[in-house]
Amino acid sequence: MQILGYIGYAILIFFALTWTLGVRVKLAAGLPTIMGALFYVVVAIIVEVFGINKLHSWWLLPLGIIFTMLCVFILANEIPLLYSLVKIVGSFYAGIIRIGIPADKIKASQYSDAVETVTRKQNVT
Repeated sequence: MQILGYIGYAILIFFALTWTLGVRVKLAAGLPTIMGALFYVVVAIIVEVFGINKLHSWWLLPLGIIFTMLCVFILANEIPLLYSLVKIVGSFYAGIIRIGIPADKIKASQYSDAVETVTRKQNVT
């Protein structure tokens, strides 16, 4: 069982690293993606620091996807208090992850992604 726990924890760390690198590399990543990356990083740290059985990683992995979907719901429906909390925490985490990347480059990437999305949506209809 201990081996299964370490395999699950390795997958959890893999998710934390890949999602965090995705936030850093894909500058137009949305808040749900950023919050998902933050979830996996925090959970991986908590499991290790508090000595929690690594077998718990197996239920934490799908919980990260559910958490990301919950963030999409909160942002789409603009739930008053939670909307602001998600925006503030996500922006703070993205700011930390993207240290060293010029702000104008981030804004240009986000703008071009928004234009591409609108153009694609107009072409579909």
